[in-house]
Amino acid sequence: MEVVERQFQVLDNEPVYKQCTHCGAPIQLPDSQSPEAREGTLWSDAYLEVRDSSEPQMLGKCGACGAIGCLAELPAMKEATPLAGGTDHAFEPLTVDDYAVLVDNLEAISAPFHSYLRIRFWQLSNERRRGADVPLPLTAVERANLVELLKLLGEAPADRLMKAQGLRQLEDFEAAEAVLTEPFDAQLSPIIERLRRLGRDRDVRLVKVFSGDPRQAAALVSI
Repeated sequence: MEVVERQFQVLDNEPVYKQCTHCGAPIQLPDSQSPEAREGTLWSDAYLEVRDSSEPQMLGKCGACGAIGCLAELPAMKEATPLAGGTDHAFEPLTVDDYAVLVDNLEAISAPFHSYLRIRFWQLSNERRRGADVPLPLTAVERANLVELLKLLGEAPADRLMKAQGLRQLEDFEAAEAVLTEPFDAQLSPIIERLRRLGRDRDVRLVKVFSGDPRQAAALVSI
């Protein structure tokens, strides 16, 4: 799974703007020189939850018109005219419903984005399951997306962790165990053993597999 690199930078603490390609409004991006997040949590679906992070996602919505855009494809603006009321438009995060619409219309979207969109929809759909004491069943739409996502995942460590979680959620515990049988980097051994225990217990729940420095958490799924 490719890491989406930051597509902007801040110079001399000045605001950085991109321009909405739909309505032309300036979109102010978060200050990349804000204090680094101190804690990150890695979940068993490879979702990295970072406290107090202002990092935007690759896809978002224009705060002015609501049009969905790709951050890397929005043209940069060296400066922007202040808007009425002194409020700049933000690059707003997409909701799970936004991703559901995109996943339902993949035929109109370039193939390289398909796995990213399916992963984001799955991970956001899992928000209600994070920390839940009891298993929450998949909806028909979530199940269909997960089945298709598993076909797109490769053999990178992050992909295999996602496969193991996805297969457990689909209650295919034998296949989940098989995914975890091939060797992983030694640093992942505690995580792999925990996931195996969950499979043996026929437990479909999401669990936290690491908490601490967000850079270390991110490194675990990029080994």
